[in-house]
Amino acid sequence: MRNTWIGFGLLLLMLLQVACSSTEELVPSEVLATVDAQKEQVNLQARILKVSTDLSYENNWWVVPQDIDTMTINVEAENVDTVLFWIVPTGTETGKERELIGYDIDGSDGWSLTWKFGDRQFHDHIGVQALGMDWFTQANETINVHSLEE
Repeated sequence: MRNTWIGFGLLLLMLLQVACSSTEELVPSEVLATVDAQKEQVNLQARILKVSTDLSYENNWWVVPQDIDTMTINVEAENVDTVLFWIVPTGTETGKERELIGYDIDGSDGWSLTWKFGDRQFHDHIGVQALGMDWFTQANETINVHSLEE
């Protein structure tokens, strides 16, 4: 990230020099190449666009009916190499109690996880962590999952 800021600073300095010059000069091709490279780098950051499940959705919670023991979590993401799926208890500072429930390393068919959880009762979060193809960035989203009470 520091190199990006240095690059932006150098670019700004060069553009100011060109703008303040008394002669009409074109912007050097190396400056244009630097700008294009930085745009490309920004566009490669991991992004999660949407997270959904095959469950019904009510009041900010995905609802697990009593007779269901499997769910599929779908993720729409860009510039991602791997997606990790975590179950996290509700409450404060519970991130350290999270448990990896699965991952997807092949986004060619979309990013998803089908999780057979058995008779588990939910009042939890599912964390989705998308690891960037640039090996530096990641994106995180959380959904709420709740079981219907008997």
